[in-house]
This record gives sequence, C-alpha cells and structure tokens, in this order.
Amino acid sequence: MTSRTTASTHTITGTGSGHDEPGYFGLDLEAMSEADRYSREIVRGFSPYLGQRVAEVGAGIGNISVLLLERGLTSLLAIEPDHHMHEKLAERLKPNANAVACRGLLATAVERGRIGEMDSVVSVNVLEHVKDDAGELALMRSVLRPGGHLCLWVPAVPALYSRFDAMLGHHRRYRKSELATRIRGAGFEIVRLGYRDLAGLFAWFLCCRVLGRTLTRRNVGLYDRLVVPVTSAVGRWVRPPLGKNLFAVARRP
Repeated sequence: MTSRTTASTHTITGTGSGHDEPGYFGLDLEAMSEADRYSREIVRGFSPYLGQRVAEVGAGIGNISVLLLERGLTSLLAIEPDHHMHEKLAERLKPNANAVACRGLLATAVERGRIGEMDSVVSVNVLEHVKDDAGELALMRSVLRPGGHLCLWVPAVPALYSRFDAMLGHHRRYRKSELATRIRGAGFEIVRLGYRDLAGLFAWFLCCRVLGRTLTRRNVGLYDRLVVPVTSAVGRWVRPPLGKNLFAVARRP
C-alpha cells in the first residue's frame, strides 16, 4: 500500500524548488484512511527515534500526522505542497495547539524560516515522488539537529513497478542497496534498514501488476483487518528478506 497521493495534478520534482508538474494524482489517500493498523505499525517502528520536535514531509491529509501526535510531541510541523490536501490537513490538525500545517515543499519551509533544528524528519511514501531524491535527503539532513533522525518509508522492489505506480507519480521503487547508498550519500548513518510487508509484495503483484487494479477502501480495509495484524506480529520477530516496502531510520552525525 502507498499513501502519498492527491486529487490535483502536482508532483514533487526535486529538492523543493516549488515547481510542480502534472502527474501527482489523488487515487488512494481516501482508501488508505482505512489502513489504521498499517499506519500505526509504521509509526510504532519510528517511535523510539522521533524525539519531541518533528517535521513530517509530505503529510497529505494527515493519516500519519494524527498518529505522530498521539506520541506526545512538543511540536509537529506537517508539510504538504498540494492546496487541496493542505486544506484537509490544516482542518484535521486544528484541534492540536502543538501542530502546524505548512503548505509547500520542505525547501519552502526552510526558505520561509518555518523550520529550525528538528529532532526527527518523518517521510512516509514521499521520496519515490521526488526526481532528485538524493538532493531531498540532503535537505532533510540539513534541518535535523546533530543526533537527529530521519524516519523513512518507501515502496520497494523495482519489479513490482506497475501502471498504478506510474499513475501515482512514482519515479521509482527502491532496492535496499540503492536506498542505503542514497541515505549514506546524504551524510546519514544508517540505524535501521529493512524490508517490510512480505505479504503485501504478493498482494501488490497480483492486484496491480497482474490484474491492473487500483486501491479501494474495500480491499485496503480487508487487508488492514485480516493481513496486517499477522504480518506485523511476525515482522517484530522475523525480518523478511524481501517486502513491498522499505523501512529506514538514519542518524545525522
């Protein structure tokens, strides 16, 4: 599953220059709102590394943001470039005095002085949308305090790349070695890196590669209720050799 899409025609095209181009389509965010267990498992893995001051890059409509806030953060800066999603994000975060929804790219927040030294940067299903992913990782590093952490979740296994990936605006799916090279190249030390969601690999291949289907509330909800609890429990003890996604935590020295 992937959660980083929007109903308008924006795509993230570099290190946050602010220039958008068609191709960033809203096809699955509403469906992913049914994936509460799946999202909670992602945030659970990030939790030991979050600290108190967190920037979420590509917050969408806040599916991950609200779960981050449950961790008792001092402040959350939720950054989202798309106008329509930013409106929904801002409305969703309004009850939280310690959360701010910032419209724009990460570079926009930096240029406007909206972001200082953060304890962590969280990015869930965003980096695959960025053409210059190496540059974006370097920018993420620049806003972290020394010892701060990057918490990253991206789609994996290039062989799974489908027409649906293209529709979502994905430039790539990552190999583990490729992601490690990108992260280290941006000046991080890798703390954790591994595949996640082995069952999802087969589900994505069947649904998106073989059958050519997209995500719906129904199939996401079924997967979240029936499969995620099992894969999450197993994944806490066994690290799969392959999976639909890659989970990474990296430290700024």
